[in-house]
Amino acid sequence: MPVNAQAAVGLAKMVTNRDQGPPKANIDQVTHVFLEFNKIQECTAFLLEALKNNRPDEGHLQTKVFEINIVGAPNVAEGIFKLNLFTYYDREKVAKMCEQVGLYGRALQNYTNMNDIKRVMLNTHAIPEE
Repeated sequence: MPVNAQAAVGLAKMVTNRDQGPPKANIDQVTHVFLEFNKIQECTAFLLEALKNNRPDEGHLQTKVFEINIVGAPNVAEGIFKLNLFTYYDREKVAKMCEQVGLYGRALQNYTNMNDIKRVMLNTHAIPEE
């Protein structure tokens, strides 16, 4: 990981691939290793590939993708939202994080509580029209 993070991404994708049967490594554990070395970009690339099947049992990892990017790279998080790949993430948690960094439009898309929605609507000047 510290020597060649890109090679680590390739290896991680290979050992967690489900196309040839059960994966040889746990996605959670591989994610943890990337984050231990603070390899956010590489972790994101790995998770986007590993979670491409949008499975309900991987909702916590979908949430993790948003968590690590909303805080450190909101533009990347916005790009992930636009890909519309995930449906099982913790919407409430992600909405709160989006609101904290000023992604009010995304916060509105994820909140379900009317009080939260009203609070975010006070920032209409910062919400994209679309």
